Amino acid sequence: MSNQNILQDILSASKLNAIKATFARFVAYFAYFAPALLCATLFALLAIDFALARENPFEPMSRPQEDTFKSPNAKNYFKEFDFKLPSTARILKTVTITYQNIDGSTESKTLNIDEGIDWHFPILLSQRKAFLNEKVQHYTITPFDFFTQKNRFYLFSANTIIRSFVLPSPYRIVIDIDKAEQYGLQKPPTSSNGFVPLNVKYFTKAALDVHKDFYRFIITLDGQYTYHIDKEVDYYIISVE
Repeated sequence: MSNQNILQDILSASKLNAIKATFARFVAYFAYFAPALLCATLFALLAIDFALARENPFEPMSRPQEDTFKSPNAKNYFKEFDFKLPSTARILKTVTITYQNIDGSTESKTLNIDEGIDWHFPILLSQRKAFLNEKVQHYTITPFDFFTQKNRFYLFSANTIIRSFVLPSPYRIVIDIDKAEQYGLQKPPTSSNGFVPLNVKYFTKAALDVHKDFYRFIITLDGQYTYHIDKEVDYYIISVE
């Protein structure tokens, strides 16, 4: 065997030993770090699975429970309340009223008075006279008759309401009423667009838009309210709260 062949054999053996040593070190490192790598891999897989299972992984786990709010019925409306101040009272400075809004939130309003007061007499807060003084007046926009009473709007019609919804600025209740149902094959009575100013509490205006297949009755409100519609034999009651 020549010297060159011997040298090649020695180099090949050295390379093989180096490879074996490198592999041995790799195995040793893997054995040392394998438990940590395994735990990290399992943790990553669990985190990904948990994130995918939620609609929004960045959203807090617990959500605050929303408060429910129901408007009081008309029969529970405030009428009056009176109270007496102590004998040391001489000047009524302010009156603060805390009220609940339609969405359930509460606010306070302070009224400046700054007037003398006789503590012998109670202070009366009342809406009773306002309820007793309400008057009923009837209106007509052909072919509809209607009137208001307190927080209720009475609309005379036996036709079916197709839909109803609210529009803002100003707040309006829009009621679409089937035109042909009541008259069948007969031609409905002649009617045209029109409006009537009401200018009463809750309701400021009533208007009618005539369409091909339905009437659009629009009730303009003096503020923001919830509403519901009840059906009687030949009229509807639209109540606002």
